[in-house]
Amino acid sequence: MTFRSFVRPLFVALSLAFATTAAAPAFADNAGDKAAEHSKGKGKGKDKEKRGKGKKVEFPIDAEKFSKHVDARITRVKDKLTDALSKKGVGDAEKTKILKDFDDGAAIVRAAVKRAGKDGTVTKEEAKDVRVLVKDLRKQLKDKLPKKAEKAKDV
Repeated sequence: MTFRSFVRPLFVALSLAFATTAAAPAFADNAGDKAAEHSKGKGKGKDKEKRGKGKKVEFPIDAEKFSKHVDARITRVKDKLTDALSKKGVGDAEKTKILKDFDDGAAIVRAAVKRAGKDGTVTKEEAKDVRVLVKDLRKQLKDKLPKKAEKAKDV
């Protein structure tokens, strides 16, 4: 018997064996659950909290809790801004000016949060108003920052 005549039937048998073991869970109990579990993909079935995006806030929310949430976000953003400015090698005078502008914007945001939570709870619409204000302030701060071309001219 030659090698070729022996290998072909062995290959067919092994491929059928592997195909049936892969298809066996489809015929098992709770197959629909396992199929749905596999179709979700990696990480898609997890809660938002576990994905690293931050905690999801349910509205209406207590004003104090919302204020703490906003303060934590402001602190994280300020830390990232400080790190970015130090990595980019921005001068001390310009760094101080940028951080002062950021602190002024943060004070405006905190005042808006205080207005939104005046009655003790914050609704989704009030939170959207705060978010729109934050986006406008962010855009204004980005417009104040020097562009890459301007940095190159100054050097």
